[in-house]
Amino acid sequence: HLMRKKRPDRTRKIVALCDVSGSMTVYSKVFLAFIAGLMRADPTADGYLFHTRLVRITEVLRDKDAMRAIGRMSLMADGFGGGSKIGECLNRFAKTYAKRFVDARSVVLILSDGYDTGAPEMTSAALAQLRKRDCKIIWLNPLKGWRDYSPIAAGMAAAMPHLDMFAAANTLDDLAALERELIRL
Repeated sequence: HLMRKKRPDRTRKIVALCDVSGSMTVYSKVFLAFIAGLMRADPTADGYLFHTRLVRITEVLRDKDAMRAIGRMSLMADGFGGGSKIGECLNRFAKTYAKRFVDARSVVLILSDGYDTGAPEMTSAALAQLRKRDCKIIWLNPLKGWRDYSPIAAGMAAAMPHLDMFAAANTLDDLAALERELIRL
């Protein structure tokens, strides 16, 4: 009879990408606060924001000096409230940062409404590239909490086949419920 050791329970690394385009103006500040909370709670978490370009904000959110962090964030905020190129930004993420920060123990959180001014095929291709890294992909959409919502926006529809989870994120309760879902993964 062989004794078997239980595998150690390894935590998942959270990588969050937050859409700060014009259609997300109402939600983006709350989502950025949510990501900042993730950064404080988990030293391995990684954060990004995107609109027409992708910006890594991990170091800014971890800055202990709040005024300096606000100053740095305002320099990065060029493009807040503008258009959205989700596919292009996810593609850039998949080809650059994901190679360094995403692996099979990672959960990629995308906080976006899925409204994209680019080609939906690019979103699909970028998410397929991320899937090759064997990570879990969770898309949190604030519109999903609306009663008659369905993902008909071209970018959101293109993303659906690549997602491990598609959840509402229009209330704080929705974000709090995410903890239970992450534990199941």
